[in-house]
Amino acid sequence: MGKRRIIAFSIAAVCSACAPAPAKPSSGVPVPNAAPLGAATSGAAVPSTIETQDVLLVTDPSALNALEARGFGLGELLDGRRATDNGALAESPGYESLIRVLEVDVRAAATADPLAGTSVAKHAHRLFNAAWLRSGALGFELVGLVNRLDRRPFHQTACGELRLVYRLSYAKQQNGVALASRLPLTLSLELPQAPPDDKGSCAAVAAKWRADRALTGERLAEWLSGPDGPLTGPARHENPDVLVVANLQVVRWPATIRPDMAGHAEYVLRGFRRDARGERFVPAPLENTPDVARLKQSPALRRELLQWISDEPNLHRIDEGTALVPERFLTKLALSVTPRGFSRRANRPYRSLFRASEFSALDLQGRRFARSPEALLRRLDEQTCMGCHQLRSTAGFHLLGQDETGTPAVNSLREPVSTHVSQDLARRARVFADLAAGRSADFSRPFAERGAGDGGYGAHCGLGDPGFADWTCAPGFRCDAYEAPADDRSVGICLPEQPGGVGDPCQVGAVSPNDDSHRDRVGPPAKRECQRSGCSSNAVGFPGGMCTAACSDLPSEGACGGIAELDPFNNCLARGEPFTNCIERHVRPSGLRRCDAGMPCRDDYICARAPAGDGVCIPPYFLFQLRVDGHPL
Repeated sequence: MGKRRIIAFSIAAVCSACAPAPAKPSSGVPVPNAAPLGAATSGAAVPSTIETQDVLLVTDPSALNALEARGFGLGELLDGRRATDNGALAESPGYESLIRVLEVDVRAAATADPLAGTSVAKHAHRLFNAAWLRSGALGFELVGLVNRLDRRPFHQTACGELRLVYRLSYAKQQNGVALASRLPLTLSLELPQAPPDDKGSCAAVAAKWRADRALTGERLAEWLSGPDGPLTGPARHENPDVLVVANLQVVRWPATIRPDMAGHAEYVLRGFRRDARGERFVPAPLENTPDVARLKQSPALRRELLQWISDEPNLHRIDEGTALVPERFLTKLALSVTPRGFSRRANRPYRSLFRASEFSALDLQGRRFARSPEALLRRLDEQTCMGCHQLRSTAGFHLLGQDETGTPAVNSLREPVSTHVSQDLARRARVFADLAAGRSADFSRPFAERGAGDGGYGAHCGLGDPGFADWTCAPGFRCDAYEAPADDRSVGICLPEQPGGVGDPCQVGAVSPNDDSHRDRVGPPAKRECQRSGCSSNAVGFPGGMCTAACSDLPSEGACGGIAELDPFNNCLARGEPFTNCIERHVRPSGLRRCDAGMPCRDDYICARAPAGDGVCIPPYFLFQLRVDGHPL
């Protein structure tokens, strides 16, 4: 089986109720009582004196497979029935009630986009195949177990939550070729942990997550699910407080259709809770995510939300990242879009509702994070579902799981979690350590897009607004406006002072956002010279363009990967050939930017595994596991 990680730090999604999301902590930050169990990818040495560790993320496949065998499959937790494929799952009321809503969302996307469909040969825009949700050829596999003790402020009667993350996948034959892949759909089950003791302490709950560092695989699963393990109480299918969170890539437009944007993709974000009878699930309000359309139609409700934000207790919680916006303002459906993150209005619901000037009368002096009207507006947006999922994420996700051993490099991620999670890891470790020791913890969280000690390649940086004055770049880097929209030039990204290296942007234009994401545009791009081979452009799927090199002429920041030859590659898929064959025949080697957990890619790129095992930065939809098209139907 493949290797996944157990990280002894706090891990999962900072996206509140919207999606789950480790990597190594920032340099110079001590992480108490923390060490990797099993195979960690950071390469850090494990001190032999450490005998226990705080288990806050499990991605080891042998442990997760053993957990599923011990009753922690999706079917058991939703309906109390074991089911190994979606055909069997669909016979149970809980799962069926979930997918019925997602099927409506897929149909709505198709109605709004007449060019969308499931066939590469027939449809210019590629639609999620809703039949997969009921197909016996596909199933959901457990790819992550997450301990979110740091979510304590979001629960009145629980010590945070635990999350089990399942991802859609398949294994089948196509034209005599064995194909297996995951798909861009996760279902996360979020369950409240046990309550604090009568003194309000969560130390006893934390103690349940302290494991013998030697535990791996089945022994780890046995401990997690044993009578004294952390899964014994919360993770049961009849738990009335379970929240099911869906993140689904519903449609993707190839770069050939939107060459200025380097493509376009949309993600449905949903939350579900059990109904009054406890058998079925119904859509639930999404945490901190306003219903933009309803609020625009009701000036009175909009004013009420503005007043709620302005009240000092709420403003304080927004600043520290622990606010909970009242449900009367919230939506039950969110759509996030890629690429270009916060340069797109669809990912910034509060910016769609308010102007920064509406916060100019608020006292923001002395705030930790929201220190200017622009920073407050950005702070509100990053606490929404779509905001979180489009900041330093992996193609709209924060936890995708570690690929099994044997997964072809052409369809394999180098890192199973997002850059944001890597940067937030040390903070979560400190919160856990404080709670485990019975101390009061500092639950405040910096911006999801800017981790402690950040400032290297691709980091988000301030362009002059006082709210981002300390978002500086490390020596050797400068803050570049990159593709910031004209209506918000407050944040850029850190790029080398000497431009044109491998991985650097080479075709940059400002984004013109629109409330309708289909009408977003990138202005005429300014060409930037590359030091070596040339520029892979927006038109072939590289947002902002990317400087490449020959594999025979690699600088220190480069590694050898592959780039698809676009037209031959797409024609191969359109003929119905297995995507592995198309990759083998129509991908050329190319020098790309090297990456790992400590050297992230810039926005809109992912760290994929190259054939030699290195990490290389490529556009996310070059990996089939991150796109809805090209898979067997």
